[in-house]
Amino acid sequence: MDFTSIEFYTIAFFLAMAFVGLFVRQKKTAPASSVISPLNLTPSQQEGVSKLKLRANDNGSVTIEREGLLLCDGETVNLIVTIIDDKITIQEKKGKISAFGGKESVYNGQVDVTFFLENNKNYLRYESSVAGQWCKLAFVNSPGNKVEKDLSY
Repeated sequence: MDFTSIEFYTIAFFLAMAFVGLFVRQKKTAPASSVISPLNLTPSQQEGVSKLKLRANDNGSVTIEREGLLLCDGETVNLIVTIIDDKITIQEKKGKISAFGGKESVYNGQVDVTFFLENNKNYLRYESSVAGQWCKLAFVNSPGNKVEKDLSY
């Protein structure tokens, strides 16, 4: 075999590109799934820090609690949960908006959402367009697991 021939370098180039192609291949991701759930709002007596609390239940669902929502009377809040593999994004958006504003009060919200997550570590990003706050955390969906995080600007 002649190492100075064009045929040798052409074959070597194609073998090198095939080798690089094996390592650069994209990871297969699962299709995205989304859930939209309204928060059950209750008036809060305490003003303070906006918090997010997650609790894993025995049936596989996750209870999401949101504290410190500043809303006008009659407004509602929906959570849009998007799951792609082990990455979860929860967006908090107003559902019903008060047309005339009104008196603002502090509310707490709670909802049970069934994620069908594995028991491994999931990475969650919570974005609140209502308050302009967000947080990131890791969560394992095993029964009894609780996580609490303050939201920041």
